[in-house]
Amino acid sequence: MTLAKTDYQMKTTRIMNKIIIYLSAVLLLCSCGSARHYAAFQYDNGDDYVSEGLYRIVDQKGRIGYADETGKTVIRPRFAFGYPFEGGKAKVTDSGKRKEVAGSGGEHWYWESDDWYYIDKQGNRCENQDTDKDKTHP
Repeated sequence: MTLAKTDYQMKTTRIMNKIIIYLSAVLLLCSCGSARHYAAFQYDNGDDYVSEGLYRIVDQKGRIGYADETGKTVIRPRFAFGYPFEGGKAKVTDSGKRKEVAGSGGEHWYWESDDWYYIDKQGNRCENQDTDKDKTHP
């Protein structure tokens, strides 16, 4: 009778191991497929700096978003360009062009747009915005 119990325990253990391996594989595949990995925006020859707990990230199409200090995406990349957060808001645009600073030999550039607006740390457009009248960020 002990032998039968041992066979039963071995079969149960094998089945449980297969289930665990199967579930682990499914979870791994699901998490890898749905995870989005963005690069840190490059600024001053390195990764963007953290400002008010967030730093800029960029997707493969060059769109700007924001991540927290742990690397978790807070605002998915969707802006043509965006500046770091200051005073709880960030200046962003959905259009414009990257322009080189004259005489910089490609070392310095700025973003020119006629459609700047501000977002909060959740990515919502801010009301009562104090938008700059110029086309570029100071």
